Amino acid sequence: MKNFLYTNKANVKGLLFLTGILLVISGIWYSQQLVKILEQQSTEYVRFRIKVFEANINNPNLDTNIDFLFNDVIRGADYPIIYTDTEGHPQSWVNISPELDNKSPDNFSRKDSLRLYSFLRKMAAENEPIPIKYQKKVALGYYYYGFSPVIYKLRIFPYVAIGVAALFILIGYLGFSYIRRNEEQFIWVGMAKETAHQLGTPLSSIAGWLELLQMDSSVMDTAIYEIRNDLNRLNKIANRFSKIGSVPELKRTSVNRLIENVVQYFQKRLPNMQKKIRLQIRLQEDVQLELNEELFEWVLENLLKNSMDAIAAPDGHIIISTSIQPEKNMLLIDVTDNGKGISTQQKKNIFKPGFSTKKRGWGLGLSLARRIVEQYHGGKLFLKESKPGIRTTFRIVLKNKPYV
Repeated sequence: MKNFLYTNKANVKGLLFLTGILLVISGIWYSQQLVKILEQQSTEYVRFRIKVFEANINNPNLDTNIDFLFNDVIRGADYPIIYTDTEGHPQSWVNISPELDNKSPDNFSRKDSLRLYSFLRKMAAENEPIPIKYQKKVALGYYYYGFSPVIYKLRIFPYVAIGVAALFILIGYLGFSYIRRNEEQFIWVGMAKETAHQLGTPLSSIAGWLELLQMDSSVMDTAIYEIRNDLNRLNKIANRFSKIGSVPELKRTSVNRLIENVVQYFQKRLPNMQKKIRLQIRLQEDVQLELNEELFEWVLENLLKNSMDAIAAPDGHIIISTSIQPEKNMLLIDVTDNGKGISTQQKKNIFKPGFSTKKRGWGLGLSLARRIVEQYHGGKLFLKESKPGIRTTFRIVLKNKPYV
């Protein structure tokens, strides 16, 4: 079963990873297609402007100044352009760099010339130069051009976005891994404390009976009976912890009998508490459900223990009630107390591991209880209502079809 779950988990992760890769590739491909369309439109626009320039030069009826046409027709563009003579020597340029655009060739240093020729080579590799012809025969020079800065930014934008997303995912993964490790460490420590707490009561009881036997042998029969009960309790606790993390065996169980057993266990402990608590049960007709008795008793014990701890008044009451919804095939179990209740801010956190409103405690009771009810029994455990000092109710909904 575990291998099957691990295999399915690995398959889901692999599928999600593959889906993510396909989405990234699709996004890059689509964005680059848009860039190509923009490049094509930009090229057509450049060629049109240069042809207008060429047409003016070849019109014998116009007394056209070439520099004027270059300034008016060409310099209005926002893309880099270099005009060279037939030998490939730059004569005019625009949008190359602020330093080169504002310098006269006469003031060029060797470094400036090398930079300009470097730009020329890049533009020649990117786009085929456009010749300026006179009377469609003689080439007067060539126009080398690049693309708008926006297009260059669009080219790298998908990769920048992917890089930022990858960095964000990495930071998120490291953060969640750190949180998960802390939670796991806390849960392990909490489980150890919970185990010690669970074992403490029966062990203390056994030690007490043994000490009493040494003092008075006449209580032999009673001591043996109670020690046997404590040993059974220890065995039940061990079985509970052994079932966490594995698939428990479910058997048809009388719900009323199970509730009565848990209540009887707590009734014996009530006189030892320094406050008066009335523990009542209001059960409808008995039904049998597919349950793991030991784990489900643990759920009820946790809910009752929380209710007892929540009661601060000297006079409190706890009610365990059941109701049946035949039309929905549901059994409802409510645990209600008149304790201090749960504030609105705390409601969303009460089932989280580690959250506790008590000074003592590790906040694992409700988390374990919900896991047992929902993951092992296919039901639900939730806070139905809470009115501080008046009424707080936790509800268990068992969806299994009851057998009357």
